[in-house]
Amino acid sequence: MTDTIRLGKAGRLVIPKRVRETLGMREGTRLRVEVVGVGLRVEPVADDVRIEVEEDGFPVIRGAGVGERGRVVGAIKAGREEREERVAARERGRS
Repeated sequence: MTDTIRLGKAGRLVIPKRVRETLGMREGTRLRVEVVGVGLRVEPVADDVRIEVEEDGFPVIRGAGVGERGRVVGAIKAGREEREERVAARERGRS
């Protein structure tokens, strides 16, 4: 996947939506920027692991470093807590 973007004011780069979605990036995702020759390499920080829900409703772990069990378990627990909070909020709205 290749896109061309412009450098904005204050040197900001806007990562195209389709790239962010493909990589599971959202606001707050930490990125590492490295100078490689005359170019840049930009990649998510390895400990930025989170759970997202795909359209079919199945949880999917995204981000680098998902191979380390502790991070994966933490991401699963955080996703479960977020889901429980959403359900509780929905229930409060019905009463």
